[in-house]
Amino acid sequence: MKRFSIATLLVATLASAVLAQNDTAAWIAWTRANHFPIASIVSTPRDDFADLRFFKDVIGERRLVQLGESGHGVGQFDSAKVRLIKFFHEQMGFDVIAFESSIFECFAANANATSGVDMLQRSIFTVWATEEVLPLFDYIQATRRTDRPLLLAGFDTQISSARGVGDRPAFLRRVVAAIDSDYADEVASFDTTFVTRTRSDPSKWDESEAFYDRLDRFFCEHHDELVEAFPGDSTPLIAERAAYSMVRYIRQLRTQAARPTDVGPEGAGAIRDAGMAENVTVLARDVHPERKILIWAHNFHVRYANASTTSIQPTMGAVVAERFRPDLYTIGLYMNWGSAAYNNRTIYVINPAISGSMEWVLANTGPAALFVDFLHQRQEQGNGWMFQTRSYLINDCLNPTACGAPIGQHCPTTRDPL
Repeated sequence: MKRFSIATLLVATLASAVLAQNDTAAWIAWTRANHFPIASIVSTPRDDFADLRFFKDVIGERRLVQLGESGHGVGQFDSAKVRLIKFFHEQMGFDVIAFESSIFECFAANANATSGVDMLQRSIFTVWATEEVLPLFDYIQATRRTDRPLLLAGFDTQISSARGVGDRPAFLRRVVAAIDSDYADEVASFDTTFVTRTRSDPSKWDESEAFYDRLDRFFCEHHDELVEAFPGDSTPLIAERAAYSMVRYIRQLRTQAARPTDVGPEGAGAIRDAGMAENVTVLARDVHPERKILIWAHNFHVRYANASTTSIQPTMGAVVAERFRPDLYTIGLYMNWGSAAYNNRTIYVINPAISGSMEWVLANTGPAALFVDFLHQRQEQGNGWMFQTRSYLINDCLNPTACGAPIGQHCPTTRDPL
């Protein structure tokens, strides 16, 4: 499906609030003198990425780059990310793209998919199953014929692909069978039932949580044996992460059902973000310890200082920043105006940014697509807007059912301070 969107693309990095400055003319003048214009957000077959090479100096040798988006349903965001990923892979040595999608489904699709569309359908949430994203998966498949393939990974605790998760029972049986064949059959049978029937049945959640918690402990207790049984293979780590993720997923489901409006530290969203942070940590430290990793997620998940905004939920980004700060750079994508789609494909209008907001400053800079580096700035005349509380669009829906979004997803409702 092609997204219906005409949003102007704006790119900026995350920063924290400090001081106030009200001279908007100076803000625009400074930003016009200190931005990087993006010539195109669409990749072409002979793209030399000349307009993106500034990233080599901006990012340097950092090995984790988060690619955020203020809304999932914006076609330009998808196109821009696909082009950025190709550039980072071809010219900056990034060999892993990790999606805000299931850690198991993405791992299995990376290993078993036969084509780009097959990989896409086996792995990521359908919100990204679009004409703009498919070229990325075709590119991933094409790189398999090179000496530097781009690897697909995931870090979400949720199930993201109904097709992909169907392979999980057999996968878990194979890993567990290296230690205990009887328990392997029990695991495969239970996981099949959970995947196909009982995960949406609240009466089964307690039993299911206990089962996956036991499985998680089994993998941890037999870690060394499994590493020996699967030499040079991250399969045991992914199996353990799959069990861990299901425990968090069930807790998220239960909490969402009991307290659907809880957006605090104990809410369903916080449970999910904490689990995703742990999965990112395992990917970076254990599964791909020597590789550079790109992370595809919503701006809400990747931002560092959520407590400084109107939201109080701890985010994945806060944990990732605490653990990997010297190696981390985060890019947030923002739109100015146009239209986009909810997760249920319903089209909505993006009104022009309000005067004085971050998007308003960037939109008045000139280019339709541009980048501003926040990380390396010191406060000076004209850039005070970066160092103070400022409105920007986060597209965070406090009640996901209002727009048909899955649990933990986002839809446009509010503007938060930068």
